[in-house]
Formats: sequence, structure tokens, C-alpha cells
Amino acid sequence: MKAHILIVDDNIDLAENIAELFEEVGAAVTISSDGAGALAQAKRRAFDLAVVDVRLPDMTGVELLPSLRQFSPGGEVLLMTGNASLDTAIEAVRQGVFAYVQKPFAPDDMLALAERALAQVELRKERERLAAELSRSERRHRGVVETVESLIIGVDPQGAIVMWNPCATKVSGWTAEEAIGRDFFSVVVVEEQRPAFAELIDKARAGERTPEFQSTVARKDGGERTVRWNLAPLKQDRDDPLELLLLAGTDVTARLDLEKRAADAEAMASLATLTTALAHEIRNPLNAAILQLELLSRIGAKVQDERARRRLGNSTKLVQSEIRRLSQLLEEFLGLARPRNFDLYPLALHQVVHDVVSMQRPVAASAGVELRSRVGEALPQVLGDRAKLTQVLINLLVNAIDALREREGGLIEIDAARGDDGRLVISLADNGPGIGDKVARDVFRPFFSTKETGTGLGLAIVKKIVDLHGGHVELVARPGGGTIARVSLKCAVTRL
Repeated sequence: MKAHILIVDDNIDLAENIAELFEEVGAAVTISSDGAGALAQAKRRAFDLAVVDVRLPDMTGVELLPSLRQFSPGGEVLLMTGNASLDTAIEAVRQGVFAYVQKPFAPDDMLALAERALAQVELRKERERLAAELSRSERRHRGVVETVESLIIGVDPQGAIVMWNPCATKVSGWTAEEAIGRDFFSVVVVEEQRPAFAELIDKARAGERTPEFQSTVARKDGGERTVRWNLAPLKQDRDDPLELLLLAGTDVTARLDLEKRAADAEAMASLATLTTALAHEIRNPLNAAILQLELLSRIGAKVQDERARRRLGNSTKLVQSEIRRLSQLLEEFLGLARPRNFDLYPLALHQVVHDVVSMQRPVAASAGVELRSRVGEALPQVLGDRAKLTQVLINLLVNAIDALREREGGLIEIDAARGDDGRLVISLADNGPGIGDKVARDVFRPFFSTKETGTGLGLAIVKKIVDLHGGHVELVARPGGGTIARVSLKCAVTRL
């Protein structure tokens, strides 16, 4: 729909020139040479933008504004003058004029001002439309509120919850019976965000427009969800006291996670380019250093002084160990960054699990951790690369063992079962300190680690391998304490 612009100026030539300027950009323009004519035009058709001269034959532009706004309360006004004065400028500000324009003006400047004013009008119309729809929905269509996939929460002037729809229960875990009557902040908002949230609510209660904003909702079970909010004060009439503050929220946790995964994929692409370029340059000096250390070790073994020989040998071993660690880190970089196409074939997962458990049982025992595996032979085969799936299970198992070190009674239970979607799900459940929602979301990101000496690449490599298998991996909190690592893989289809 075209924007309607009203031009009020007794200089008809100037008014027509301004009209041509706006018509070229697709606006509908009406011209009036005096205040009375402008009011008549505005009464017939509301304007989005009025361009008004300060001096008119029957009144001043400033005097015209209050009457003009009665017909178009959502429109904006540009006030023009050839003789600017401080008093006129102050009065224009009081009247809420969008801009005060000095004649003569550049056409491009006028168009730019008009564009910003019309954008403000459109934004106001959209916000008013949404607020009106939300208000009508609460008063007339309670059934819609009960079924809509948005959090709808009503808060009274004292801050107590008086309305709580099923979506709010779904996102927060609190039932309506548990939430209604309680303080909104203690139920919904995490403690560190309460002051900022309270400030926005105070503004909304005072009748000020508040922008859409985002906050963290604390779930009843201790988890967290990210919600984007709109606030709307509900009144029967404009001058009536506030009856209810309506908060409409959208759970954007999944959307933000998707955006994060897209950003991670872009980062991985950049990492692949960088790693490939540096790998050759890094390997050459590493190989040379390894060879020189081997020669140095042989020479040191021939030193006659036992103390010097021992010190030289220890130093050589230390440097060799560090170089091996650097070499392993380089291989992890390459494994994470290089695109790979695995040769997937049917394999028995219980054999892979058995081998991994056998290899890691001594490591677990030295850390005081017990391993129990209930993965049986009756499970269907999966499509996978044996070596890579072994790497996945080892990384997950080592991660669990590290979480249980120095904890009395550490236990890791490995199980597998057919999922509801027909895939095979293998689970590694430990009784360790558990995992928070935020860490669970970030743990597969490259370089993210909760360990002081971790590289942050182990679980990132796990995720990449599982993704290339067409599977899914996640770490979740275990009910009662601990963490569960789940890997979902495609089952092999055997043709008879």
C-alpha cells in the first residue's frame, strides 16, 4: 500500500516540486495551501507523513499540528521554515515533530528524512497491530491462548502471575497451579537477568514502548531455555489503570542452536583450509626434531659420566614426549578439519564395544572406575567404519573416566538398544558430577573443554565422525546424577 503524504504550504510551486519528488518514489501526495484545507484533507484521508510550512495564511504550522494529529495520530510531521527561530524549534519539539527542516533544503535530504519518518510510522503500525491482536486474543479468544505454541503469561500490577498457558508449562516445567499466585521473577527469570527484566517491565507498565528482547528461562528441573519476549500492558481504556501485563514469549533455543551449528560449520570450513596449509610446514620441522633427538639420545647413551648421561636422557625423553604430543595434536587437527568419506559396511557393534572395553578396563581400574557392559550379540548390525567407531567409543569412554577420577565408587555402564526411529542407540552412563544444559550445548564445539589440559578437540572429532555416519551424538544429564553419552547409528539392512 502506498504511503500517503500531505504537503501544507502556501507556496504552491514549492509544494508541487516536493510532491513530484515524493511521487517519483511511489508515494501518494495531497497538497493544501492553508491550515483549514489541510484539516479537511486529513479528515477525508489519514496521512502517514505531513510536510508542513511554519507560516500559513490562516494559522501557523505549529498551531495546526494538534488538530492535524487528531485525524492521523500515527503519522509523523516534518516542519519547514525559511526563518527558523529558537521559540519555533522548541515548540516543534514539544509537539513531537519528527524533524525541523530549514529552507532551502536538498532534495536528497528531504527524501532521506521522509524515508526515516515513514519507517517509524510503519514500525509503530506493526507494533500497535500486534499489541491489539494480543489484547483481543486474551479478552475474546482464550481458547487460542491455551493452544498457541507461545508462552502467554499474565502478571498483575504487584508482579504476581495470574495467567499461565500450557506452552509456558511445556517450556518451564511449572504447571499453572504451581505458577499462578507466585512472583513472576522467582518462577521464570534466572537471577542474574532479573534487574534488566524488571526495568523493561516497569517501562511497559508506565505505557512506554519496549523492544522485543531475549532472556533465559529457568526450568523447574534446573535446566534453561532461551525465550524471546514481547510485552503488552492490557487496559480497558487508555486512561484506566493497568489491569494486566501480558508477556508473550517464543522459545528460540532450538533456533539458536541451529544458528550456532551453522556458524560452527563455517568455522570448520575455515579451519580445514588453514590446517591443510600449515600441516606440511609443521610436520617437516617436527620430523627433523624427532630425528635429531634420536641421534642426541644415542650420543647421550655413550657419555661416560653417569649423572650427566641420566640428566641428558631424561631431558631427551621429556622433549620427545612433548613433540609426540604436538604431533598427536596436529593429527587431531587434520582429523577434525579434513572432509572424509567413510566406507560404511555392516558390522556387529557388540564386537566393537567388547574390544574398546577390554582396552580401556585397565585405564579405568587405575582411575578407580568400574566398567560394566550389557551390549549383547542379539542387536542388529549397524552401518559404519570399525576403526572410526572405535575412536568414537574410546573418546567418549576416556571422557567419562576423566570425569570420575578421584571419585569413590565411579561406575560407567554401557548399553545399547533399538530406538523408536529404528536406529541403534548406544549409551555410556556414568555416576559423575553431571553436565549442565549450557555445557551440553557447547561440548561438541571445537576447542571447548572443561578440562585444564584438554585441547577441546576430542568430542568435536566424535561429533564429526558420527555426523559422517549419518548418526547423532549427545551428552545429557542423567536423572539422579551423572551424565549419559548417546550415539545413534543407522542399522544395516540385510537382504534375504
